[in-house]
Amino acid sequence: MQLSRTLKGQEEIFNLGHTLRPRHRQILFSVGNGISFGELRSKLPNCAELETMVNELLQNGFIQSLRNRAAGHAAAAVSTPAPGPVNLMEVQTYVLEFMAGLVGTQSPAYKQMCAVQDVAGFNAVLPVCRKVIAAVASPHQAAEMEAGVAQRMGG
Repeated sequence: MQLSRTLKGQEEIFNLGHTLRPRHRQILFSVGNGISFGELRSKLPNCAELETMVNELLQNGFIQSLRNRAAGHAAAAVSTPAPGPVNLMEVQTYVLEFMAGLVGTQSPAYKQMCAVQDVAGFNAVLPVCRKVIAAVASPHQAAEMEAGVAQRMGG
């Protein structure tokens, strides 16, 4: 089962909600933009009540199963094929959604990416976004974002 944070979960992490106990917050932070339950278990091997806490986070709306979300995204992706070799708007939207899920929308890097108008500007801002994601979330997630960008840019 793939898990990801919901908007409520993002607000808990990035808007300093602090309504959860520390262990639940740790799990919520580890879930990030998407992780399988098995990966989460290996990230937190000493958490004996992981399954119970994940279920509590699911029931309270802090995280969601990606199976539910993926169906809507798959339908949207099929109906809007990318014209030409590079659809800058599609790639920019991907980065913005990725960043919003991990670092929020108040980051200066997020705002710089919003203002990008061309491929050269995109290529100039992308390393800044990568550094912010690596610092706030993890280098693994920064690399995942870069791989997604490379895939969408056709290389």
